[in-house]
Formats: sequence, structure tokens, C-alpha cells
Amino acid sequence: MPPLLALESVSVRFTRGRVDVDVLQDVRLELHGGELGGIWGRRGTGKTTIAHVAAGLIVPDAGRVILDGTPLRERTRAVRHGALQATIGFASRQGPHVGEVTIAQWIGSALVSSHTHGQALQLAHRALGKTGTGHLATASWSELSGGERMLVAIARAIVRGPRLLVVDDPVAGLGGSERGEIMQLLRSIAALGVGVLVTAAELIELQGMDRIWMLRDGRVEGPTVRAGGDVVPLRRPDSRLA
Repeated sequence: MPPLLALESVSVRFTRGRVDVDVLQDVRLELHGGELGGIWGRRGTGKTTIAHVAAGLIVPDAGRVILDGTPLRERTRAVRHGALQATIGFASRQGPHVGEVTIAQWIGSALVSSHTHGQALQLAHRALGKTGTGHLATASWSELSGGERMLVAIARAIVRGPRLLVVDDPVAGLGGSERGEIMQLLRSIAALGVGVLVTAAELIELQGMDRIWMLRDGRVEGPTVRAGGDVVPLRRPDSRLA
């Protein structure tokens, strides 16, 4: 079976001041529907860039991103944007730009181009229910804890019923119970057949993943595979075993 998501020789270069920096180099990975995959690397190594590339938010300078057998780059900007909204969900710690909206309104705003206001709110409440945050529908972003922000961000990412969910650094800085709740939610989403790709700065945060890649010096190593529920060890950047 072909993968749901494939990154083929993906490279990304940013300009910082007058210097060009190769953030990603020849990155290759595949993720199938129903798989929970993790990308592990130290902070500043390009994990967020990979997440943005996989979600179609950044077009790579070289290589291809293939979703369901179709290279994203070959679609027109308008078609790609519409297709990605329906097919890919992206969640991060970034909340609404307008502070006075409620959480339900923010989630519903992802649907305004294809649904009535009432329909959008109804689907927003349904997505909140799926993440266990229905009680936060009338709250504002500033009132939420770090764990609650991640859960409602995931609710917004899944409100369209995507086939691929990309989540950037979901459990960093959270306590054990919040980490467990979020990771259990992501596992339950993958169990529905959705491909779920997660980034993390600590290997332990990716325990139980189906596949894990390590990001080092802009390149991806791996993947490992899950073996009896335990992660097959990877070498850390300092060469000690994980």
C-alpha cells in the first residue's frame, strides 16, 4: 500500500541576515494512514520546519511532498490551499490572532468558507467534544492552560475530518497527566485511520509511536519501529544510546 504522506529528498533553506542556512537537507520519510509517527530532535534543529512542510505550509526549495499519491507542488495555489484545508490538519501552540473570540468561534472559523455560521459552530462543538474540551467552548484562549490550548488546537485541526494530522511539539513543558491525555488522544485519532505526525524535543515523549525519525544537522535518520511497545533505541546527537 502506498504511503499517505511521503517527503522525497526535501530540502529547505532560510536566509538569516546575509547568511543562507540549510535547515533541512535531503529529508525522506513515509507515513501511512493509521500510523502514529514521531520526529525527534533538539530544539532549533528544524522540527517545526518539517511539520510545516508536511502540512503544506512551507514549499520546500528542493524535493517533493506527496499526499495521497499527488505532489503538492503540482497543484495550483488555490486548489492546493482548498485541498489542504480538507485533507491536512495542523496543530501547534499558536492560538487565534483575535483575542476576544471564543474557542468555539475560533474553531468554527476554519469552516466559514464551506459552511454556514451555524453549521460551523455545530461542528466546532463536536470537535471539542472529541478532544474532551467541550466545556471550554465559551472560554477565550488567554484563559486556557498549556494542555488545554494544545487540546483545543487539535480540535481545530480535526474539525474538517482530515486524513493527515500534523502536530508540532504538543507536550513540551506539560505535566505527566496532561502529556498522557494528549498522547492518548493522538493515538485514538490514528486508530481511526488518520496518519498522525508529531514532533518532540525529548525521545520519551514519543514512547509507543509506530515510527520514529531522528533529526540531526538538518537530516533525518531512521525510522525505528515499535517493538513490543518499546522504542528501538536511537543514537542521540551526543552518541549515547537513548
